[in-house]
Amino acid sequence: MDCKWTVAPLGELISYIGKGIIPRYIDNEDEPGAMRVLGQRCVRAQKVDFLQARLHDSLAKPVADKKVVQTGDILINATGVGSAGRVAQVITAPAATCTTDGHVITLRAGDIDPIYLGYFVKLKQALIEQLAEGSTGQTEMNRNRLQNEIRVTYPVQREHQRRIASFFLAIDRMITLNQQTNDYLAAQEG
Repeated sequence: MDCKWTVAPLGELISYIGKGIIPRYIDNEDEPGAMRVLGQRCVRAQKVDFLQARLHDSLAKPVADKKVVQTGDILINATGVGSAGRVAQVITAPAATCTTDGHVITLRAGDIDPIYLGYFVKLKQALIEQLAEGSTGQTEMNRNRLQNEIRVTYPVQREHQRRIASFFLAIDRMITLNQQTNDYLAAQEG
């Protein structure tokens, strides 16, 4: 079976790009309307750390459906030297409904396998970091440049995209298992 490849700007392959909300923070997760908010500290080492999320009062300040984080969403830190351009992907459904704050850009895949696209965008993190503009700590990601200058190479057939994505997911699972084993063994020695 032939595997044909093509190239397109990132902007042609996404169905949504947007920054998150300006949260109204609360402290108690048992409060009615409490919703988790993913900020820049949740996007590190190409992973989403839901434990670092804060809480938002979605009753006082409702969140549009398109701003609710979905499985497959790609998150990119939007501001700050050393932070802008960091990429992570939501691989598994969050345990609770969550959104992002205004310092995080969300990309949602269009006509491409979302996991394949996520791995490709993570591969381009160093280039994406260079798209931040501004000076003295006030850098911000340029969304137009992100959509136009990041060129995605991908197999035309979805099945090929899925197989490649599955391969990388399996490797990531093995890395995670290895890290957990190492952490366990280190704790036993200590």
